[in-house]
Amino acid sequence: MGNKISAKSKDEKLILHPSVYEGIRSLQGAEIGVYEHEVCTNLPVRDGVILSPYYTMKINGKAIPVYAARSANGIHSFVYVDIEGGEEGCLQLKTEISATENSTALRREDAFAVVLPRSRGVIAEVRKGKATAKIDTYGSYSFAFNGNYIEPLTLIIKRFEPFSVPEGYTIKRIEPNNYVAAETNFTQENTVYYFEKGRYETDTIRLPANSVFYLERGVYITVTPSPDNSVENAVFACGDKNIRFEGRGIIDFSACCGGETFQGYTNNKSGIAFSEVMGASVRGLSIINAQSWSLCFYNCEDVYVSDVFIMGYRVFSDGVMLSDCRDGIVENCFVRTGDDAFETKSTTKSGYTNNILFRNNAAWTDKAVAYGCIYESNHDTENVRFENNSVGFALGTWSKHLGCNVIQMGDNPEATMHDIQFVGTEIYMSYNQAICNIYIGGSGGRGEGWGKVKNILFRDIEAENNRGLVLYIQTFENEYSEVKSICFENIVSNGKKFLQKSVEDKTLYDINTQVFNAENDLHVMGEFPQ
Repeated sequence: MGNKISAKSKDEKLILHPSVYEGIRSLQGAEIGVYEHEVCTNLPVRDGVILSPYYTMKINGKAIPVYAARSANGIHSFVYVDIEGGEEGCLQLKTEISATENSTALRREDAFAVVLPRSRGVIAEVRKGKATAKIDTYGSYSFAFNGNYIEPLTLIIKRFEPFSVPEGYTIKRIEPNNYVAAETNFTQENTVYYFEKGRYETDTIRLPANSVFYLERGVYITVTPSPDNSVENAVFACGDKNIRFEGRGIIDFSACCGGETFQGYTNNKSGIAFSEVMGASVRGLSIINAQSWSLCFYNCEDVYVSDVFIMGYRVFSDGVMLSDCRDGIVENCFVRTGDDAFETKSTTKSGYTNNILFRNNAAWTDKAVAYGCIYESNHDTENVRFENNSVGFALGTWSKHLGCNVIQMGDNPEATMHDIQFVGTEIYMSYNQAICNIYIGGSGGRGEGWGKVKNILFRDIEAENNRGLVLYIQTFENEYSEVKSICFENIVSNGKKFLQKSVEDKTLYDINTQVFNAENDLHVMGEFPQ
């Protein structure tokens, strides 16, 4: 079941289970810069994951491998470790990060580290190219050296959960190899498809009803284009029930082409998709460099996503997306992406969105939106709650629709987004148009759009470093657009609380619309009118 490392805590013996992968290259010198700058296109690249060129790490004195992947703004290092034997709140993990000769951030004489999210209360001490910190609880911890997004490291600490075969299921073991689509068109129900650790190449994988797709710790799957260059999902399930996708493996899309491409190139692979599935769960997966929406659920019910790690830089590499789903929870995930991170949409013919919860997630957005109900609006969206999430860095500045907590509509004048809540968002640094944004316009903030927005709550949101507005509202069209009943409670930006009089300050609040009246429909520190 993968590598085990024993490490003593003060009172008990902990066993560390780090994710360790075979065949990962180490880059040196000019190779690092070449790797970093390959994000300038969305064309296929090699080495979705490399050994971190910047850091090594020890936990409780034991060496742990540090990997890295591309982001739109540099190389992002990461470590994923499961802990066996500890209790929440008293893990007593002593972490030590050491800079290599390639590091420019941690090797600075005046270097310091901010550990995000701040609310976890982890303080890092930096001295002579080393950062040390004690971690007591499970979660993701991102070390932003010198308070910046340059050369960061994210440490993911999860509780170890041994895998057990569900009662009545058989287990089918898959060995490392290269597989064509016909070989991974799985059809047998009541089966665990157990991928053993090692390297794989796959085209498309189909999952049947009542099945478990399990990636043993150390599985590395390279997704390849289909032979005819047709656009297929890398992993998919359709019209079935009770499907679990879990483990600690990597799905790497770097060999595929996608996003906005040059003439003569096309998107030749889609992401991981569940369509019309009753009971779909994804746990512990790592997705690298998707060239389209990374992890998607369409018209599904009873959706559960947790402990997912996503790194991407390409346009359209949205993180976790639920389209027209009911009764879903997305929690404890980390996403850094070249597009939107956590979102709902409405793209199906017959579904609708209701009772969706995103909680305790962490987002870093290089280009787009962190959390929101975003654009596509075939049907109504209601009862979506974003709770106790965090934003490390929100860096996009190219459009006025960008933000950390966003309602965006545009393609259906009959649709309504209503009863949406953003509660407890913690933001370290945002360069977006506004940390809270309501935008009715075209896709990607381009051109006209339509739709109705009402009963939106923003509560207990704090931005430590906000370079934009607190609230921005824009519409393009009056007859088929509506914005009503927006509630603001305890919103703090740059240390200052947003008050009713703040609407007079154009550095905090701005609108570009004729369908919203702040005096009647913006309720600061109040409730919706009865």
